[in-house]
Amino acid sequence: MSTPLLVQTLVVVGAVAWSVLFAAKRFLPVTVRRMQARVLETLDRSSSPAWLRDLARRAQPHSTSGSSCGDGCSACGGCAAAAATPAVAEPAVEAQPLVFRPRSKS
Repeated sequence: MSTPLLVQTLVVVGAVAWSVLFAAKRFLPVTVRRMQARVLETLDRSSSPAWLRDLARRAQPHSTSGSSCGDGCSACGGCAAAAATPAVAEPAVEAQPLVFRPRSKS
C-alpha cells in the first residue's frame, strides 16, 4: 500500500470516527457518558501508571445516572430551550396567499 493511499485512508477513518462520536454524543448523551465512565474506570486501576490514572480521573464524566431527557434537568442545554418556548407558537406574520403572475413578453 502506497503512502498517499495510507494517509488518505487514515484521514477518512478519522473523519468517520469523529462523525460517529459526535452523533452519539448528540443523540445518546447518557449512553455515551456511561460508556465513557466504564472505559475510564478500567484505566483507573492500581496497576496503571500514575499519569494514566490521573488522566482517567480528570476525564471522568460528572454524572452518569439520574438524569434523562424527560426530567428537565437542563444538563445538556436542550431541555431549557424547549421549556422556554410555548407549545403552540403564534405566527409572527399573518399568512398571505401566493399570487402567480405571467411573465411580461418583451
